[in-house]
Amino acid sequence: MERKNRRDLGDKLSLLRYVPRFVKSGKRNFTDYYDQVSNRTGMVVRRGEQFFLDMEFDEQVDDKDLFGFDVVTTSYGVERLERKWFLKERPTKFSDDESYHCPIQIRTVIVYPGSNKATAVFITSPNCIVAKYWIKQLYVTRKVDLTFCFDVKFSVSVIFNPFHPNDSVYMDNDDEREEYVMEDEGRVYFGSSRNIGSRAWYFGQFDDPVLDCAYLLLAKSDLPLEQWGDPVEVARTLSALVNSNDDAGVLVGNWSGDYSEGVSPTEWKSSVPIITQYYESQEPVCFGQCWVFSGVLTAFARALGIPARSVTNFDSAHDTNCNLIVDHYFDEDLTPVAGGSADSIWNFHVWNDLWMARPDLGDDFNGWQAVDATPQEQSQGVYRTGPSPLRAIKEGLVELPFDTPFVFAEVNACIKHWVRSADGSLNEVFSDPTKVGQFVSTKAVGSSDRQDITLLYKYPEGSREEQAAFDKASGSSQIQGKGDRRDDNKGKREVKLNILTQDVLVIGNDLTVVLEINNEQNREKVLNYGFCVHLKKYNGKNLKDLAHEKGQVTVAGNSSANVEVQIKAQDYAEAAGQEEVGIEIVAMVVQGNDKQVSQTIVNLVNPEMEISISGEVAQNRTFHFQCVFVNNLPFDLTEGRFSIDGPGLRGKSLVQEVGLVKQGDKAKCSITLNPARAGNRVFIASFNSKEFKGVTREYPVYVEPDPNAVVEDEIIPVHREY
Repeated sequence: MERKNRRDLGDKLSLLRYVPRFVKSGKRNFTDYYDQVSNRTGMVVRRGEQFFLDMEFDEQVDDKDLFGFDVVTTSYGVERLERKWFLKERPTKFSDDESYHCPIQIRTVIVYPGSNKATAVFITSPNCIVAKYWIKQLYVTRKVDLTFCFDVKFSVSVIFNPFHPNDSVYMDNDDEREEYVMEDEGRVYFGSSRNIGSRAWYFGQFDDPVLDCAYLLLAKSDLPLEQWGDPVEVARTLSALVNSNDDAGVLVGNWSGDYSEGVSPTEWKSSVPIITQYYESQEPVCFGQCWVFSGVLTAFARALGIPARSVTNFDSAHDTNCNLIVDHYFDEDLTPVAGGSADSIWNFHVWNDLWMARPDLGDDFNGWQAVDATPQEQSQGVYRTGPSPLRAIKEGLVELPFDTPFVFAEVNACIKHWVRSADGSLNEVFSDPTKVGQFVSTKAVGSSDRQDITLLYKYPEGSREEQAAFDKASGSSQIQGKGDRRDDNKGKREVKLNILTQDVLVIGNDLTVVLEINNEQNREKVLNYGFCVHLKKYNGKNLKDLAHEKGQVTVAGNSSANVEVQIKAQDYAEAAGQEEVGIEIVAMVVQGNDKQVSQTIVNLVNPEMEISISGEVAQNRTFHFQCVFVNNLPFDLTEGRFSIDGPGLRGKSLVQEVGLVKQGDKAKCSITLNPARAGNRVFIASFNSKEFKGVTREYPVYVEPDPNAVVEDEIIPVHREY
């Protein structure tokens, strides 16, 4: 009764303190790994989930007190993104018919009998706009004409929810969800189809400022705020904005070999430094190539809650004219003609799969979608690719959006080899529909093993289903002319070529290449051959000619003849130091009906370095990380430096300069690390110099948890207003 009288007298209610339950809410939302949650600077909330705010007043509160809050969007200075709502304690149900309904509602306010404390329980809709919001004001209404207003302010970053069956990115497999959403370390695959290499990559989706930068990119785009909750539109937007070609996005693509104005793509080993630099400068970062674009897109997608994985396709076609044919040309000397076609075959190409429903296409096309941020070809006037459903790619349904013809060609195009005569006439020598699209690879769930997902992209080579998919695609109006897919590998030939060499060459060593020409007939044959060795960038561009042999050889019946070439380290090592490269060997024999082309790639790998650690590896404690690199290259290295990336290093690469490293000398460093996160972790060390980039090695460790590192939600004092 006394309290009722105090209300009638209009006594001033005071909010003594409030506690946004960052950590408690984060654990419920599986977002407690985010830096802003563990640092208690903001909520990260998945769609369809709850979060909590505790409040303490100077007198008792009860069910008759009505609570309300102001909610606003973070607009990033863009007027069209500004929204403001007033939340009432008695919420209406979420309604898709309301154009601007608030994505956040008060589910309930818990008041405790006889107490001056209350807890506001908020909830987000499972299909709401994904964005960063601020809860800015608290209103307590004690009667019709008596409302108290208090300053409260904390951010709520709403993200997609693969844990919720009503969310369009829902993934029902726990192990896959753990890998494709919660894992902040991964692998990217490179090399060649003869020898697949891999390296560790730190995605760092929980590190600041990755999530905030993802929102910033959406704000920079033309995507209406109402579509920020559609993963199809978000994926397509990120595909465009991770590259800088059209819209001053995150990363500048560069395959020129000149990286003096930035960082060579082979130096990167983490998405976080790239994203941090972009977020702080608002300027595109120099430079990236396909695996870097993929690593950055993986970080953004996982930060936003969209399941994502990095995918590598070996012998990947770049079909510029959309006819499903990649043409290679030779001159009359059987030498490959540089620039004879805009089409190319990349030793490997890295893109992404993102997991989502496709209500625009129907349930049959839900699941993995190919998305590529590497700027290769324009899509609707912008450099982007996808999302394209893997099922559509596999079935040859190239009329389905987005950019399915281009991705289909990457894994299914037919290679044709032509000899161009002096008069310009062309003679088709060899057709190979089986080489393109080999060993499509991603990191396996729950391990560091490689998982082959080729059969998600295409039917087995040579199967009836594969041919039917190609016929369906080539007959589409999206394809520029029906491609002839004759397979000369199936023809009976009297002569066969084998290229004999090693699969992998450590840069700095010599290489021996042997062309073996086999005559499988009883009679003697006189054959013309051409044999070329090139240092080639992974994207199919010739970097340096290393050898060219041509001539005529007599091969006795049922026997073979060999042609041998020696490649010295000094012929290629310096040119290979800035790029992801391989040594391509192309051989051809032509004599009457005896025609064959054989091609292979020797995967070049960087020399290794030694790593050791000293001291106890524990959370929030220092230990020492030692690296040793021996310069066995045929030249001196200048401006040498070691760097370390990994989880719990608070978003920074740790760098130590070592300067000049002469041929045969050792470079050494000792870097002090202080990991902020416990558990099984991988640190990635690299050595780079002006002349040679990308010597990388990973080092897995177990970081002992700090028993004193218990994070509690912080009580925040308030300023009172009326």
